[in-house]
Amino acid sequence: MQSSVRRRVPNRVPTLPCASRDRRSGGWGLLIGLLLGLAAGGAAARSPLEPVTPEMPAIRTADFAVTPPSGEHWVYFQRAVPGYVTFRKQDPLKRQLPGGEHLAFVLEIRAGSFPTHDLTTQAGLEEALKAALHESPGADDSRGMLRTASFVWQDTDCLSYVTAREEPATLDGAQIVLAWAAEGFFCRHPANPSVAVIGQFQERHLAGTPSRLDGVLRDDAQQTLQSVRFLPAR
Repeated sequence: MQSSVRRRVPNRVPTLPCASRDRRSGGWGLLIGLLLGLAAGGAAARSPLEPVTPEMPAIRTADFAVTPPSGEHWVYFQRAVPGYVTFRKQDPLKRQLPGGEHLAFVLEIRAGSFPTHDLTTQAGLEEALKAALHESPGADDSRGMLRTASFVWQDTDCLSYVTAREEPATLDGAQIVLAWAAEGFFCRHPANPSVAVIGQFQERHLAGTPSRLDGVLRDDAQQTLQSVRFLPAR
């Protein structure tokens, strides 16, 4: 930041060059110090994504615990309250997708409050699930297909679901269509009747191209979702 102050100086009185240089050097010193401070702060800043390491223990939040996937190239982010953990597969893609590589394949477990839905009924669970999916990225696009089935797990009512849709996007200046698919569970938290826990794995890829979800990746994802354990209320 630089500033200048105008002063009316008689012509016969010369400007003192040493004083002028001192003022300028002081201003530049402040500027350089500020830039160095910002650079140091940027260098010290860390990505919120951490690598999943071998033999990593279960991750705990206020609502659930989950065991990380065991494959390679996984990173994760967690938040304790409300419970939220996401795992992202970071291995290289054949082509960069809009929104970043990390959106290609994601494992997500999160807790959410649904005070306007009666989660103790089948209909209430289904409506809350639709609301949760509608809040996800791309919700303004067509919801596409949604299939659900009810089951009981860890002494609480749950829905398993599979959903898919297509959404328009722009890639390298061209209009494309992305295929989005997800499957997982939606359970009423056994200790919090107005809270639901949703666990899913999801993928985006160019419509008309094969899914990268092979047997190994599916097994890794399902094992992680099946490792979720609901925690007692605190």
